[in-house]
Amino acid sequence: MAVSMRTDSQRQVSAAELRAAIGHFATGVSVVTSATHDGRPIGSTANALSSVSLDPPLVLVCLREESETLGALLEHGRFAINVLADDQLTLAERFASRSGHDTWEGVGHRKSAHGVPLLDGALARIECVLHDVADGGDHRIVIGRVLDVQHPEAHIPPLVFYRGAFSGLHAPGETDHPPLPANLPEVFIPTRDGDVSLVPVEEQRHAATSVIALVGRPRGSSGALVYLHRGCFLGDALGHLHCRRGQALRAALARIRAEGTGVVVYHRDDTSPFAGCCVEDFAAGRPADAPAEETLRPLRRALDDLRLREVRLLSCRAEPDPLPARPLNLDVAAIEPF
Repeated sequence: MAVSMRTDSQRQVSAAELRAAIGHFATGVSVVTSATHDGRPIGSTANALSSVSLDPPLVLVCLREESETLGALLEHGRFAINVLADDQLTLAERFASRSGHDTWEGVGHRKSAHGVPLLDGALARIECVLHDVADGGDHRIVIGRVLDVQHPEAHIPPLVFYRGAFSGLHAPGETDHPPLPANLPEVFIPTRDGDVSLVPVEEQRHAATSVIALVGRPRGSSGALVYLHRGCFLGDALGHLHCRRGQALRAALARIRAEGTGVVVYHRDDTSPFAGCCVEDFAAGRPADAPAEETLRPLRRALDDLRLREVRLLSCRAEPDPLPARPLNLDVAAIEPF
């Protein structure tokens, strides 16, 4: 059977398309470490790594061309791959950023006999001497000959990177979704929209209710869709199909489902007239660009507790009080109207 192949002139795959597609291949997460010419430790988070050969023992890791770790590694000639456990997310996030004077501050590590820093608590450590370097486009493919390995015998859940977000992998019989901090209990339920986790947000006032609904696995991700739903008496209590906030919520969920992951922050204040009904808000003539501080507080809490970065906030034009263009003190990359 003949197979038709597209040529480069027919279609150019964009970086965003490739990132989205390859993101479906789940990988582990590591920190590649080496040392500068003056002995200073340096490291970068990397998930593009693989074994190459068992005899001789070779592994490869891909580092960006502009990576300071790459420069130090090529000069030093030796490096280590520190495979991270699922409780080492903070290390992955720290070394994913450009190195600074405080990058290694408070990071437990020791220098190996081969002169490279090894991270405390790493799931596995693979020490290498530089074997070869190949061109990898905007990355360099670094191949190392393995000098030494260290790893535990018992099963310890690794940190996993999947579809642009950090996640976890657990032993058979354990929960397959990563735990939240102890002060935020999670309720995991199956719905027609797929698996959804509900997480209550603690509020100082008993009359206020806030809940975070997670679609997919948005924790620790960058660029996730986030929608702030303000509870409405007309729509939430009476189920009125003409409630503009209810319509906006359904539209926002459709957008999030299309991407496969996202967050809805539900907030309702029972002390306001009609429990914050959209009809009451509209009749009162509230400014469209001034949502109350109480509605932004649970949103900030969700971003912090879920470690969401550069989120894309969904804002419905049909709502009586859509989100402002520039929410204060929020790590927002874009406001996406719909």
